[in-house]
Parts: sequence; C-alpha cells; structure tokens
Amino acid sequence: MVRENMTAKKTRYISVRNGGEETYVENIPVSGRMRDHLPAAKLRLREIQRVMPLGKWSITIEQQWKDAGVTHFQMLDVMTGKLQESVL
Repeated sequence: MVRENMTAKKTRYISVRNGGEETYVENIPVSGRMRDHLPAAKLRLREIQRVMPLGKWSITIEQQWKDAGVTHFQMLDVMTGKLQESVL
C-alpha cells in the first residue's frame, strides 16, 4: 500500500498594508525561520514610509500550508514581533 503525502508545499510571503488594506504581496523563500526575514522586511517598511510618509503602513511576514485538508496560517508582525496562528 502506497501512502500519499498529504502535506502541501508551504508558501511564505510579505504582505504590505496601508490602513489595514493589503496593497502588495511578495513571495519570499521558505527556507529558515520566519524571523530570519525580519531585518529585510523592516528595511522595506522604512523605505515605503520614507517615500510615502502619509500612509499608515504595516508589513507582516506570512506563511501558509495545508495538512490533511486543513489550512494553517502564521502571521508575524514585523514591528512588534508578535506571531499569530490560525487554522481553517
């Protein structure tokens, strides 16, 4: 009997928001830990704030994957370092 791997590939990306509305998403490598991407994401946020200072900008590092038909989400707030998790 052959057992199928039920775990789908993990995806990871940064999500840029202005006033809570997602305005831009960029895929990033899934290698390493999510926190490894904090320095680059903080730099990206500073650059955006410098060019468009009137916006209410925020960035999260997010990843998602499916396991046995269930979708897992993790969201890391770049400024606070707070990790949120949910399962749908």
